[in-house]
Amino acid sequence: MEYTIREVAQHFGIAVSALRYYDEAGLLRPAGRRGTVRVYGRDELRRLVLIRLLHSDGMMSLTDTAVTLSDPVTDDHVAARNVIEKSVEVMQHKIQQLQEAQRLLEHLLTCPRDNPVRNCPYLQEELERSIDAALAHGPGADPAPGPGSTPGD
Repeated sequence: MEYTIREVAQHFGIAVSALRYYDEAGLLRPAGRRGTVRVYGRDELRRLVLIRLLHSDGMMSLTDTAVTLSDPVTDDHVAARNVIEKSVEVMQHKIQQLQEAQRLLEHLLTCPRDNPVRNCPYLQEELERSIDAALAHGPGADPAPGPGSTPGD
């Protein structure tokens, strides 16, 4: 069964213009056309889901997504592998940052101080550590890590 570009856009919650852009960028070619209307089959829908998965939440840029989805026979599969490895590293870093933020928030929920944001020594220590890390990097360096992060994260 084939679906028109408008049907795909509605079912997947994506703008028609985004599907057209994916086509122009070579990310997602339609299975064919009915007159002037692009149509998509299951193979194209699977590719669309993969594009959205790779590109969601800034996991991968569209350029990196295109490299990842390149044809391993005719394109550089080493580049695709490198992009995937780098994306995994970035994701691991984000997970670590989120876990640290979660740990800090959970502490604030259980802190016995009346006003933990102002009076919690643990929070103050974490904030001081973040300030020291930012100042150690110097102007123009990467932004300071959040509370709970270690310098160089």
